[in-house]
Amino acid sequence: MTDLLGSGLLSVAAFVAVISFVVVIHELGHYLAGRYFGVHAEVFSIGFGPTLASWHDRKGTLWRIAGLPLGGYVRFLGDADAASARDLATLERLKAARADAGKVFHFKPVWQRAIIVLAGPAANFLLAIVLFAAVGMARGEATIEPLIGEITAESPAEAAGFQTGDLLLTIDGQRVRTFTDLSQAVMTRAGQPMRFTVERDGEELTLHATPRREMRADGLGGTRAFGFLGVGLSPEAQIMQRRFGPVEAVGHGVTQTGRVLVTIVDYLARLVTFQASLEHINGPLGIATTAGQVANIAVSDPGAEDGSGYDVGVALMRLATNLILLAGILSVAIGLMNLLPIPVLDGGHLVYYAYEAVAKHPPSPSVQSLGLKAGLALILGLMVVATWNDLNYLAGLFS
Repeated sequence: MTDLLGSGLLSVAAFVAVISFVVVIHELGHYLAGRYFGVHAEVFSIGFGPTLASWHDRKGTLWRIAGLPLGGYVRFLGDADAASARDLATLERLKAARADAGKVFHFKPVWQRAIIVLAGPAANFLLAIVLFAAVGMARGEATIEPLIGEITAESPAEAAGFQTGDLLLTIDGQRVRTFTDLSQAVMTRAGQPMRFTVERDGEELTLHATPRREMRADGLGGTRAFGFLGVGLSPEAQIMQRRFGPVEAVGHGVTQTGRVLVTIVDYLARLVTFQASLEHINGPLGIATTAGQVANIAVSDPGAEDGSGYDVGVALMRLATNLILLAGILSVAIGLMNLLPIPVLDGGHLVYYAYEAVAKHPPSPSVQSLGLKAGLALILGLMVVATWNDLNYLAGLFS
């Protein structure tokens, strides 16, 4: 019972730490860009709910730490007025009536508003680069040669003609660096034909295979639906460990952020073209579960089987590294999701600003109202799907 309680508390702490950190950095991006352009921030809240502590800075912004530490928000001067007056004429009347109009976000030039909105996702991408770079300096990167080992009988790989000893070169025309690239490419492509180029006996061959859907262990204690190809890693595959210096680490951080970004964009593109399943979408409950699993695995006792002692320092380092990597991935995801052209998200605001820049006036109140309703409906629909997937996963985890 004590172990279960400790595991649960660690899971909650890991989720709160990761999600709060990533979301607060997103809001900090908006805040800093707004401050640069002279917009007054009335409140910057770390968390939601009742105030635990608060103070005012020299600019008059109220900084507060709230009781529910799940992200945060920034509220700019005039947000409430603009929310109820989205047409140009009303905004102009409000602007003329205010002596502090120069500090109001909605009265700023459209290009400045666009930069302030864009600064939130940009902060997420920058955070991911920094986190991946830090791990690159501290732990380095292991590159596993994509050398094919055992072929599972009656698998898509066997049907496609894969053989032990094949060196994987490309997947759907994209170069393969490491065996991990194969796992990531296949996992969300169940039922989708794929093209593989391999090197065999000095010659390049093209193989076509369609991964099948299977429920398999996810490495975190549960099972998920993955695309299954049926190839294993050869025991003769070379593993190269590389640690980066400060300058190289920045490039590594950019590269890793780009890889995560490409993976998410590819999945979203296949999702909207009905080539990918909705079952891979997860919500807050799924993120919390993953954070808890990552944290508990990191602090588990790896020396229990071989009789060696438990090293607290190693476990804490492993915990910090795993949560940093998770925060980096989540930061890219949140940054990208906020750029989607959905009216309730940053990307939706950018679409409106683009229209305003061309038409010299914002969209009509009716268009904005319709967009808001459609955006909310889409977000709620995705949340329903994500929650359903999360609950199904939890049901399997505890069964």
